[in-house]
Parts: sequence; C-alpha cells; structure tokens
Amino acid sequence: MDISLSTLKENPAKYFELAKSADVIVTKRGKRIGRIVSEEKASKSDKQQALEALIGSVPFPSEYNDPNHDPDYELLRDAAYKDRELLR
Repeated sequence: MDISLSTLKENPAKYFELAKSADVIVTKRGKRIGRIVSEEKASKSDKQQALEALIGSVPFPSEYNDPNHDPDYELLRDAAYKDRELLR
C-alpha cells in the first residue's frame, strides 16, 4: 500500500496498525521515501540478515519465508558449511 507523507502525518496510528498486515510504502511527490513494516517482520528480517552475514549469504529455501515457520538456523548453518566443505 502506498501513501503520501502528508497522508501519513494526518493519521500515523492508522498506518502503523495497517503495517501489521501489509507493508506501507511512504511517498513524497510520487517518489518512495520509506516503508513501515511490522516489528515481527523487521525482527525476522534482522535475524535472517545476521545469519546470512555469519555464514556467507546463504540463500534461504522458500519455506523459510513462511511467517508461521521459524527456521532452524543450526541446520541451515550446517548445510552451508557442508556445501563449502567446512563440515563433514
């Protein structure tokens, strides 16, 4: 959902509530300037980015994009290490 910055300023609570179910894109003069996402989504994204940095940007299988499924980071790490022959 795209909204203008001026619309966001009129009722910010409404758009933060909407962000719980969908990303809210904030625009200024028609250009995207920011995004409001739920804390849960941001937290999962932070964990994924940290893990990818730790093990070298391992691509996540699609089932790990399911918000109802918490990935098993140890299995992912081990798989990445095996791919690089760092673990047998």
